[in-house]
This record gives sequence, C-alpha cells and structure tokens, in this order.
Amino acid sequence: MSNVRTDTADNSTKVVGKPFTKGDPRINRGGRPRNFDAARALALKIGNEPITNKDGSISMTRFEMIMRDWLTSNNFQKQRAVLELAFGKVPDEVNVDTKATITVSWDDAENKE
Repeated sequence: MSNVRTDTADNSTKVVGKPFTKGDPRINRGGRPRNFDAARALALKIGNEPITNKDGSISMTRFEMIMRDWLTSNNFQKQRAVLELAFGKVPDEVNVDTKATITVSWDDAENKE
C-alpha cells in the first residue's frame, strides 16, 4: 500500500516509486520518437540487437527470436503475421460482378415428377 497516493495535504508531496539517480539505466536518453520515421528507426535498432546466450555467445537477433516465438505460438494471428512478412500479404480484394445472368428452366423440373 506504499504506492497508493491520495491528494491530502499530509502526503501530497510524496513521490511514488524510486527516483532516478545519475547514470540510471531506466532513463530514456533518446526521448520519445517525434515522428513515424524515428519510431521505425528505433524499432529497427532495437530489433537488430543481438541476444546472447548464458555462455556469452550470440545466438540470434531480437527480430529472429520474436518470429520464432510467433511461428510456434498457438495464436493463429501471430503465425499469419510471420507468413505475411515472409511471403507478402494475401490480397483482400473481393471482385463482385453486377452483370451476372441467372437462367432457371422450370420445364425440366415439372417433367421429372
């Protein structure tokens, strides 16, 4: 309950959580991305970071780890996302032809009875 804060006069100046210290790794020095291109560049930078094993050897990148996780997931949407990245998105185009002609012949139906 130490993180619960109310707006009373006695505790209105209390800080919730641990404050930042000099050199704290939680500080985001780059700040938030200002536009989509910066966000994409940041995602590529983070995704291409190598992931090391316990012995210190590099096993794969973050992107590769995520894709392998998605392919073995029970979630169909994750599996589909990896396949669409690999082979391209399946077109959602629906072609409706409004000039279709349907011919029904009732003569054959009456003769069969």
